[in-house]
Amino acid sequence: MEPGQRHVYLITHPRSASNLFVRMLALEDQPNVLSYKNGGYFFLPPGIFMNQLGIRGKHIKSWTQDERDWMMRCYQNCFNELDEHIKAAEAAGKMAVVKEHSCFLAEPTAQSKFLFGGDSVNESPWTVHFRGTRATTKLMTQSLLSETILPDGFLQMWSPTFLIRHPAMSFPSYYRTLTGNAGEMEEEKLSISMSLHWTRTLYEWYAVHPNESKVECGSGGVAWPLVLDADDIITDPRVISKFCGIVGLDPTKVRFTWSRATGDEILGLPRFLRRMTSTLLASTGVISENVSANLNLDLEAKKWRDEFGDYVGNRIENWVRAAMPDYEFMSARKLRVTPA
Repeated sequence: MEPGQRHVYLITHPRSASNLFVRMLALEDQPNVLSYKNGGYFFLPPGIFMNQLGIRGKHIKSWTQDERDWMMRCYQNCFNELDEHIKAAEAAGKMAVVKEHSCFLAEPTAQSKFLFGGDSVNESPWTVHFRGTRATTKLMTQSLLSETILPDGFLQMWSPTFLIRHPAMSFPSYYRTLTGNAGEMEEEKLSISMSLHWTRTLYEWYAVHPNESKVECGSGGVAWPLVLDADDIITDPRVISKFCGIVGLDPTKVRFTWSRATGDEILGLPRFLRRMTSTLLASTGVISENVSANLNLDLEAKKWRDEFGDYVGNRIENWVRAAMPDYEFMSARKLRVTPA
């Protein structure tokens, strides 16, 4: 890596156009980046494992000791794989650019507090650990403000960039990809991801650690952590160019068009990923209509009730309205090409 350069953590949320963003950055063509399959999602397995165990959305105090042990090993294995990727990038003199949904990083006690109330949990937060010479006290500490499975020292290794999208665009899209019109899902299973709580709390963690999270990489005057809005990366190429200049990526490698995925390429993807990236796989470039400009929430809510039925449509509307203060908080801090 160049002096002063650091690894880039792309903190996203489901259906925030993160797959599109990674496609546009063309990380596999960036000369100073060691790319990773699908751009990241190192901590996707714990969510899948929770579903398999039947404990997703259940209070942690109801988990058996075996379930706790299995889940902790799963989190630790995910972390070990991510740490190995970072070490490989550093050994090659490159940086890692990794994306992760913020809800994937939420540790189990924080999830139970979110669903059932802070007073319902009386155990310490879970934390993964470094191995070998990296297992120092500084790297292993976890502060009270953090709601992630990650120790503070690990979070401080990154240049944090948050990608947000209007909840009225992302939440119904996420519900659609998970369920289609096949019926309802349990409230607790969806509420964790139908929220920007995890994005905002991690942003606030970084905001009170400015010395550790700030990088100097042509970033003069830019406030950290960075926030990008999906609408901007879709409609304004200058935003991506500015982002690349700040974090040390080559803006000339950014692409706005590409070839449609072949049948073999689609079949080679895991089923969930095919479902999550179906629009992108069928596209040949950025679709500029998929933005929230001039969106009327009352009219959108009516469309959701027409599509999903009154009960589910109302649930989605409630999730969207509850997330709006967090979205507006983050949007007010987004990267701009001209002064606000």
